[in-house]
Amino acid sequence: MKSLPRLLAAAAVLAAAQSAVAVTLPVNTFTTLPGTTVAAEPQLAGVVLEDQVQAFSFNNGSGMVSGTVQSRVVRSSVDGTLDFYWRVISDRSSAGNIDSFRLGRFVAPEYNGNWRSDGLGSVAPDAAYHFGVPSTAYVNFLFGHTQGDPTLAPGSESYFMLLDTTATSYAKTALYDMTVAGSGYISDSYATFAPAVPEPSGYAMLLLGLAGVGMAAARRRG
Repeated sequence: MKSLPRLLAAAAVLAAAQSAVAVTLPVNTFTTLPGTTVAAEPQLAGVVLEDQVQAFSFNNGSGMVSGTVQSRVVRSSVDGTLDFYWRVISDRSSAGNIDSFRLGRFVAPEYNGNWRSDGLGSVAPDAAYHFGVPSTAYVNFLFGHTQGDPTLAPGSESYFMLLDTTATSYAKTALYDMTVAGSGYISDSYATFAPAVPEPSGYAMLLLGLAGVGMAAARRRG
């Protein structure tokens, strides 16, 4: 029979694994992000399809804020769906603290977000804010939203922030930018990856295909 301390330890590990999962992001709501791992969510493990690094710089009124953003697309080895990742690396010489990483035009059937505590980085976003209509949806990952939590200071790196989706294809159709804590300054917008959205012609072809299937079925019944 297992000892009580071992049972309690096992229960604590199980509780941590159950709580550290991708979090649904309701519209117009600040959502706390607890962090997650592949151990807690095995579907996050997979093959890296794209991994790009983009430099950024912008003036915040007192100097240049600069660094790089790493954008990554991963296909899950469990269910074949796509997960989208971003990591912000602030230069040591950067002139300000970054308090938000903002995604725009990221259209998905549902929004499940978090950050990976088992990957690179040292600063975690403490919350996310999802807003906008589906065709122009925005998701902001926030640093220092909770009093006492750190913003992304010069020389620091964020953990990988993620959106776990049910998409199976992607395109470089979303945008991101960053804001500097307490200044109101916003960086330029940069292109990044998002679930692929069919063009109107694609919807038309899909409808024609479904109509054709329906007619064929009707002929068989007749």
